[in-house]
Amino acid sequence: MSTALPFLNKLRKPELVELAQRTDLKSYRDLTKPDLVLALDKHLLDNQSAFENDKTFAEYYKRLPSSSPVKNESSVEVASTARTPGRKPKQPKETRHPAAPPPRTASRSSRVQAVVDAVHLPPSPAVVTDAIDRQTRRVRRGLDQAWIASGVQEHTDSVRANLSSLKAVFTVIILLEAAFLLRDIIPLAYVTTTPAVPAVHLPSLPIKLPDLFVLLTASFWAPFSLWTLTNLALPLVAAYFFNLSWHAATGGQVRRTRSTTSQASFDPLAFSIAKAVLVYKVYVDHFRFFDVFSYEAIAVVNEAVPGGYSGVLAGTAIGVIGTLYEAILRR
Repeated sequence: MSTALPFLNKLRKPELVELAQRTDLKSYRDLTKPDLVLALDKHLLDNQSAFENDKTFAEYYKRLPSSSPVKNESSVEVASTARTPGRKPKQPKETRHPAAPPPRTASRSSRVQAVVDAVHLPPSPAVVTDAIDRQTRRVRRGLDQAWIASGVQEHTDSVRANLSSLKAVFTVIILLEAAFLLRDIIPLAYVTTTPAVPAVHLPSLPIKLPDLFVLLTASFWAPFSLWTLTNLALPLVAAYFFNLSWHAATGGQVRRTRSTTSQASFDPLAFSIAKAVLVYKVYVDHFRFFDVFSYEAIAVVNEAVPGGYSGVLAGTAIGVIGTLYEAILRR
């Protein structure tokens, strides 16, 4: 390791490769930059007599203390004074190569290079960036494969396809109304109590199950049948007979194909309008179907359904808007 090693270390790797080619350095192509610097430094020192007169390596050799011209000039001047004894020999001027680094700096650079070689630092920031990019792509590829293998995206697309229709919207609204109604008209009966577990600070919990004996009483069937009649059955009948979508699909012809029948069995617009009229007439004007249902049954349904009759009317408005939007998209 010479004092000219910092000069080689400052060069880029393509420049070092060019120097290695010029000096016929063997097996340099697979070397990293630090290894190439050390190999080239040793090669140039071992072959100094062959390359020191080459201008390409002048910057390298003039950084070596042994290449300083002081010794040569001193020997010439001593020889000249020896041939002329009558003259007073001139005091040789002290010359010092301006680019020769002080020994302390050279030793410090050598120690730094030794530390760099010991910890195997990357030759350039570009290599670090490439390594990070490769690792990031590998992690992203693994996450994508895990996501595909889980099947979540496939199931999500299936659920979206099933919910992206008017039939799904009406079904969700009906199920919500029925769930809230059944929660109110079917009471919970106490069954037992779980024992407490002090070790995990778990208190005793009472267990209650739906009391199905209520199905034998009128307190269940009166509000449930009223809701079924006003919110589902009669609107479906109206949607079947006042079927504008079927008329548009068949042109009013009595004979219909199987595809036309399946596509236009119930008109969603007629269903929403009929449901809105029935809900307003029963739960606002208290129409009791010729005294078949009591005021108590009307009140139970009106309190059980989310938002009361206003919530049901909001659902019918959603149905009307959805029907018109679907008709616009079909055009």
